[in-house]
Amino acid sequence: MSSSILPNASLEASAPTDTSSSNGTDSETRTDDGATNKIRRVDSSSAFVLQDTLKETFHPVPLPVPSGPVQKQLERVGARMSRGIQKKIQRKNTCFDWGAMLLPMLSWLRTYDFRNTLFGDIVAGLTVGIMVIPQSMSYAKLASLPVEYGLYSAFMPVFAYAFFGSSRQLAVGPVALVSLMLSTSLSHFVDPSENEAAYVTLAIQISMMVGFTYIILGALRLGFITIFLSHAVISGFTSGAAIIIGMSQIKYILGVSMKGSKQLHYLIGNIIEVIDQFDWKVFLMGSFFIFLLLIMKHVGKTYAKFSFLRALGPLAVTALAIIVTVVFDLDEKGIPVIGDIPSGLPEISINKWSGIGAGLVSFVDLIPTVLSISIVGFMESIAIAKQLAVKHQYELDSSQELLGLGMANLAGAMFSSYPVTGSFSRTAVNNETGAKSGISALVTASLVGMVLLFLTPLFERMPTSVLGAIVISGVLGLVDLQEGKFLYKVHKQDFLVWLVSFSGTMFLGVESGLVIAVLLSLLLVLYESAYPHLPMIGRLPGTNVYRNIKQYPNATTYDGLVMCRIDAPIYFANTQNIREKLNKYELVAERDAMEAMKDKSDEGEDNKDSPISFDMLNSLTYFTKVHFIVIDMSPVSHIDTSGVHLLEEMHRDYQKRGLQICLCNPNHYVMEKLFSSGLADKIGANYFYCNTHDAVKDCLREIESKSGENSHGSVTKDEEGPIGLELGSESNTLKQRMRGNANDDHV
Repeated sequence: MSSSILPNASLEASAPTDTSSSNGTDSETRTDDGATNKIRRVDSSSAFVLQDTLKETFHPVPLPVPSGPVQKQLERVGARMSRGIQKKIQRKNTCFDWGAMLLPMLSWLRTYDFRNTLFGDIVAGLTVGIMVIPQSMSYAKLASLPVEYGLYSAFMPVFAYAFFGSSRQLAVGPVALVSLMLSTSLSHFVDPSENEAAYVTLAIQISMMVGFTYIILGALRLGFITIFLSHAVISGFTSGAAIIIGMSQIKYILGVSMKGSKQLHYLIGNIIEVIDQFDWKVFLMGSFFIFLLLIMKHVGKTYAKFSFLRALGPLAVTALAIIVTVVFDLDEKGIPVIGDIPSGLPEISINKWSGIGAGLVSFVDLIPTVLSISIVGFMESIAIAKQLAVKHQYELDSSQELLGLGMANLAGAMFSSYPVTGSFSRTAVNNETGAKSGISALVTASLVGMVLLFLTPLFERMPTSVLGAIVISGVLGLVDLQEGKFLYKVHKQDFLVWLVSFSGTMFLGVESGLVIAVLLSLLLVLYESAYPHLPMIGRLPGTNVYRNIKQYPNATTYDGLVMCRIDAPIYFANTQNIREKLNKYELVAERDAMEAMKDKSDEGEDNKDSPISFDMLNSLTYFTKVHFIVIDMSPVSHIDTSGVHLLEEMHRDYQKRGLQICLCNPNHYVMEKLFSSGLADKIGANYFYCNTHDAVKDCLREIESKSGENSHGSVTKDEEGPIGLELGSESNTLKQRMRGNANDDHV
C-alpha cells in the first residue's frame, strides 16, 4: 500500500523529533514519490508522531521577525501580559467571593448603581406586587387552599429568592401549573372541603420536601437535567396542562359547585352533571371580567405606551369587581365572594414539618408529587431566567438556580407557604418595567407584606368569579397550538411528540403527562444515539472535498470502494446500527457495480466493430467487488470498548473476505484507544489517513495494481478533476459517473 498519512501529519511533519530517545516503535511507509515516512508510537499523551525525513509536507509562509527596539518592546509587553495572566491564575478567592457563592445577591450588590437603576427596580417591584396580589389568591383557590395562603406564598419565598437566587429579573411565587399539580395530587389523599387543616399541612410539607429536593440537586450540580426535555415535549405538556387549569376554573364562571378532576373528559362530564345549577348572573360577571382582562393584555402587548395595562389588569379588574359588589350589595343577591381573610403576617409553620403525611399518607406516596412539582417548577423557572440572563449579559448557573429555588421553598415552608417557582407572566412584566436586580423582588415582597398587615379586609367582598377569570386569562397564553402547526409543517416526528405529550396531559392527567413527556425525551435521546447519521460520501467534481451523495447527487463514487462518514461517537448503543449500515452500503456498491458491468456488456454486444475483450470483461468483473471500506472518522469525538470491538470484528471479517478497512482522520482521543487496544497495529499504519482524498487515491492505485494482468488499463490522476480508471487505449471509463443513492441517509 502506498502513501499512508496519519492524522495531524501536516502539523507534526514540520517539527523534527529525535527518535533515538523514544521508547516507541517505528514503522516505515512510502509516499507517492518514494519518500520514506517514519511513524512512531509514543506515550499516551501523544498517540503518534509523523516524521518526514526527506521532505517537508507543510510549508507555512514565514512571518517577518522583529528585531532591535521593536523586538525588545514586544518582549516587555509579553512579559507584562504573562505576569498579569499568572496573577489571575494564582489569585485566591476572597471571603467576599466565597460569600457570593452562598449569597448570589452579593455578586450584583457590590457593583449596583443606585443612582441609575434603583428607581427602575422600585417601579418594577411595585408593578409586580400589584399584579401578584390578586393572582396569588386565585392560584391558592386553584390549589384548593384558602386565599391567604396564596399571599403567604408571595411573601417570604420572594424575600428568600432575592438573596439566594441567581436570576435578577425572575419573579418567584405561586403559579397556575404547580397549583394545579398540588391540588390534583393531594386531593387523592385528603378532601380539602372536609379536612382543611390536614390538607394545608400536607401542602406545607410538600413545599419543604420540594425545597430540600432542589437544594440536593443543586449541591450535586444537576442543573442540566432539563436539557433532556425537548421543546416539543415542553410545549405539548404546558398546552395540555393549561387547558386542564382553565377547565377546572369554569365552575367559578358558571356559578356551579362540582368535583374537580385532572382529566379533561371527567371535567367535562362533571360540568354536564351540575349544569342545572347554572347562574346567569355569575356567568355574565365572570365572562365580562375575562373579556376585560384579555383586552387589557392585548392592548398592553400591542401598544408600547399602554404596556402598563398588562400588569395593572388583574388589580384593576379586582378593584372594579369589589366596588361593584359593595355598591350594589351583590354578595347579598347570590353572587359568591371570598369571605373572611385573616390579617397579619404568616405564622411560623416549622412545627408542621414533623409527621410527614399528617398521619394520612406515607412519605413514599408523596415522592411522585414532590418530583413532578420539582421538575415542572424548575423547567418553568429556568427557561425564562436563561432568556433574560442572555439579554442582560450576565451568567446564570442552573445549579445555583436550583439552590435559589430550594431556599425559596424552604423559607416558604417555614412561614405557611405552598410550593413556588418562577412565573412567566410576572417575570416578563418585571423585566419590561425596568428590573435590574433582586431589589425589585424585595419591593414586591414588602408590598405583599403591607397588604397582609393592613388591607386584607378590602378583598373579603371580592367575587370568586374574578379569581376564575384571572386564572383563565392567565393560562390562555400557555396554550400554544401554533407551535403544533409549526412542528407539523417542519418536523413530523417532533409534531408526533408534541401531540402525544399534549394528549397525554389532557386525558391521563398532569402527572402522567409529565411522565410521558420525560420518557419521550429520553427515548428520543436514545433513538438519536442508537441510530447515528452515517451517509455514503462522494467526491465533488473538480475538488478534493467529499460530501453526502444524497445531498450532492453529482458527487463522484468509484467501483471497488465504499466511502462513508460516521457522524457520531461510536459506543455500545450504536455499534449494531453502524455494522448494519456498512453491510448495506457494501451490498449497494456491489449491486451498482454489477449494473454498470451489465451495461458495458450489452454495449459490447451491440457494438460489433469494437467488442469488449475477454480480458477487459475479467477486469470489469474484478471491479464489481468491493475491496476497500473508506471511513471518514473526523466527526467521531469518542469511542468506547464496544466501538473498538466493532472495528476489530469488522476488520477480521473484511480480511477473511479480502476487504480492507481504511480510517480517515480519527482524532487524538480515538487514536489513543485504537493504539492502546492494539487495533491500530492489526489494521496497519498504512491504512490510516489524514483525509479521505488520500485514502481514495491509494485504494484506487492498489485496485489497479492487483488487477494489472487482467486489465489493459491504467490509473490516471487529474489534479484539476476527478480520479478515473481508464481501460485500454480507448479510455473507456469503467465507472466515474455522477449518481445519488436513494437508500442513503439524509444529511
